[in-house]
Amino acid sequence: MIKNPPDYRISCLKKYGKNSISYLTLSDSLTIHRGPWEGYIAYKTSFKSATILGDPIVLDNSVEEAIDDLKENLLSKKYHINFFLCTDKSIDILKRKGFTCFYVGMEAVVDLNKFTMAGRKKWKIRSSVNYAKKNDMTVEEYTYSANNRSEEIENEIISIATEWCRLKKTPELSFAFGNVDFDNYGGTRYFVCKHKEKIVGFISYYPIFGVNGYYLDLTRRGLHAPRGTIDYLIVKSFEILKEERAKKIYIGFSPFSFLAYSSSINSRFYTNLFTFVKPLFEFGYPAKSEFFFKKKFATDWEPNYVVFYPRVSIRNLLSLINSIYEGGIAAFVITKLKYLIPGSKSKTK
Repeated sequence: MIKNPPDYRISCLKKYGKNSISYLTLSDSLTIHRGPWEGYIAYKTSFKSATILGDPIVLDNSVEEAIDDLKENLLSKKYHINFFLCTDKSIDILKRKGFTCFYVGMEAVVDLNKFTMAGRKKWKIRSSVNYAKKNDMTVEEYTYSANNRSEEIENEIISIATEWCRLKKTPELSFAFGNVDFDNYGGTRYFVCKHKEKIVGFISYYPIFGVNGYYLDLTRRGLHAPRGTIDYLIVKSFEILKEERAKKIYIGFSPFSFLAYSSSINSRFYTNLFTFVKPLFEFGYPAKSEFFFKKKFATDWEPNYVVFYPRVSIRNLLSLINSIYEGGIAAFVITKLKYLIPGSKSKTK
């Protein structure tokens, strides 16, 4: 296993990066595994377990060989293995290789050629957009480069991102989620919403090279942002991206959604277990509200899976949780305790 320069990974992403979160494999926090095949697999380790991000970034014909190679390497070190948010591209191969696979929800997709604000089901979006226009709100892209950056705009964006975390009472997500980083993610695009010359919200996208699309990553608004800020940002950015001939926008995984579909993948026991766990999951992630938000925009849905080897284990689950939150499990627990212990909320302001 070796660290590879980002230009090699970018080259592979442009050819094989079809998973919506493939761009995040550029993160320096991930370990990169390469074999005799062209491409790479990115993962994060903790609790003697490796959590792979999405699908392998390899030629379709080499997926099976790459999984075999990775599996042999990690098992020789006595690691357990997870795949987090892999897709139909690799799920059948993983099953054949003895992995335990679970359907865990759908990812919302917007086909820009299908998307419309017309119709009864889209009245909430139309209402938000009309309200924003009447209140003279504007949307623009913040374009930046190494030699052209605005400290004022970037500070406003960072301030809103920090404020959003306090409002949600959770640490920033990581691993399968990007963050505000103007130094290391040059391919990330930021759109800001202004009201009375002040930035009140922003959203960010990163490219999905393999499908000529983008992933809608961060959607953040300030405490005093007017109604409809995020909806207006999304609609206006869709218009811009469509003009650039982008085809698909992935707007995020919705945990435990469409559980009726899971019966085709999961056993009845696990389908029932996920139904039971779903309300408890809300403690760590607002899955219900996120689902309804994404449903407003989605034209299509695609299944996502979590996969384990040699089995579902405590260290596999701990590694998975530890990867998702910035700072790991400790940061998640500390943040939640601040809001559960009486009198502690004021300390976070």
